[in-house]
Amino acid sequence: MFDSPLSRFRAGHIECALQERVLAARSTASDHDWFVFYLDSGQAVAETRDSEFEMSGPALRWGPLDEHTRLRIAAGGAGYYLFFGSSIFEDAIGLAAEGADLRMFATQHLVATFERSDSLGQRLDALFQRITSEATTPQFGSEVALSAYIRLLLVLFWRSVDRDVLPRDSKRQGRGDIDRFRNLVEAHFRARWTARHYAEEMEITYDRLHDLCVRMVGKPPARLIRERSIHEARVLLQRTALSAERIAAMLGFSSASQFNHFFKSMTGETPGAFRRRGPVQSDTGTDRTIRFADWP
Repeated sequence: MFDSPLSRFRAGHIECALQERVLAARSTASDHDWFVFYLDSGQAVAETRDSEFEMSGPALRWGPLDEHTRLRIAAGGAGYYLFFGSSIFEDAIGLAAEGADLRMFATQHLVATFERSDSLGQRLDALFQRITSEATTPQFGSEVALSAYIRLLLVLFWRSVDRDVLPRDSKRQGRGDIDRFRNLVEAHFRARWTARHYAEEMEITYDRLHDLCVRMVGKPPARLIRERSIHEARVLLQRTALSAERIAAMLGFSSASQFNHFFKSMTGETPGAFRRRGPVQSDTGTDRTIRFADWP
């Protein structure tokens, strides 16, 4: 088994000979937020806080990481594992309008199995070899490359399973409208559309949109739009050296002062103070400032 020296990304290849191997995430869960297990051959059991899933290779398991996550690979099995943080996850999701659907898909525990003759399994073999090679011998731009590989992996996974995979309560009345609102927000929040503008685009009344958001997400649409903008602002402040003026322009504000006022009204501090303070740590030490998971 080999592992990656990168702090925000761990990748490794496991080959079991005569005995079972157990890969436990307890020691890495405080530093990473997502996991991928790819079982190339043999048998394994993937365990999380709420479930246990038997895998027969080739098979893939993806999901949010916690201290209960572990993989038990039977003797003779072989595969790969990935652990990574929210920054790489966010880069992998990207900024395209399809990112809203991709994000909803990716925030679940997912599993897919493949036939040995399936070309997808062969593509995954090659992709995981590239990922582990990049992660174990990092170079300039390695995290950019790894984010791109994770995006490709996620899209391939997305195509391989039912696109309607959703949480159990997701088929509530109004799901289609709230999903459409989510997609529109992803596509247009930088244009600073108002909630009424979104309602008009959806050809529903503002009252209908307000009712949907409050009933299904617990927040009015204007709040969700602002939170999407503040999420993007935090990402840019934490992970780039762009000036406040440039970030303001990218997010559709007319001036840096308008952006500063917006940021302080939402967070209680100025963009400069937020940037100097660095990533906000959760109780477990994990950077939680760049998640955007309020959507149902």
